[in-house]
Amino acid sequence: MSIEQQLRDRLQDCAEAMEHPSEMQKRIKETSFTRYRKDKFKSSSNLKVRIAAGVLAVILLTPVVIYTVPAVAAQIRALLNLSGTEPLRSFVTKDEDSNYTTTNLYADEITGNKTAQEVLELIYRGFPETKEFDIASAQIAKGIRGGERIHLFNVVLIEKGKTFEEPHKEVVANVDAETDQLRFVQTIGIEPLAKPASQLREGDAISIATAFLKRLEVSTDGYQPELAGAAEDEAQEASPRIVIYKAAEDGRTMLQVNLQEGSTSVAFFTPEKS
Repeated sequence: MSIEQQLRDRLQDCAEAMEHPSEMQKRIKETSFTRYRKDKFKSSSNLKVRIAAGVLAVILLTPVVIYTVPAVAAQIRALLNLSGTEPLRSFVTKDEDSNYTTTNLYADEITGNKTAQEVLELIYRGFPETKEFDIASAQIAKGIRGGERIHLFNVVLIEKGKTFEEPHKEVVANVDAETDQLRFVQTIGIEPLAKPASQLREGDAISIATAFLKRLEVSTDGYQPELAGAAEDEAQEASPRIVIYKAAEDGRTMLQVNLQEGSTSVAFFTPEKS
């Protein structure tokens, strides 16, 4: 096939794939300004990214629409998160003992995901103010990580109108997507808040940790709490106080609550199967 014929075929394919410039500009603007503004699951910072992407797409398309190729259109669709971008929202992590894929979820996928909805309802019940927060990120990680098979749902909620670069309130939750069991939860700037470590005595630390777990509807019955780390008179201002809850039954199933000024988190550990 001659070069001329190849060019004609390529331009013909492009013409069939592309819309009229004015119609495309209108659709891009509507998508970037309307779709994401009305989507309650997108943070305001993400909206700004979409708006910028829409402007950039219009600038890119207008002067070159006649000569463009499908690859350019695909890149612009990726900027706008439109159809055809599924592979671009996932990334794979591989090393000697890990091989897993992390996929960012769209708003409709969050709405239709049972695990996601249960976790969000749990957070909203425990921390009612988060009902007004934006979902900054929601992901599914599946595969092998550190030699362990995982299927996790992770969500990050941030105070509406705030960015991660400025002081803000935030909730992070990590859940086993197959069992719906919590793996990790962290709150920032949300009650119950801990005092600086040097002012936090054992009784106070255990009280705050237990109140935090109660917000997450985690029962501490059958667990023995103890303060780990440095002795009270050796506590450092910036060091978190750690409260460990060990199951009285086996002493191995544990909850670890970290108390740091302005932030509280819990990690759930279960004994490995023998």
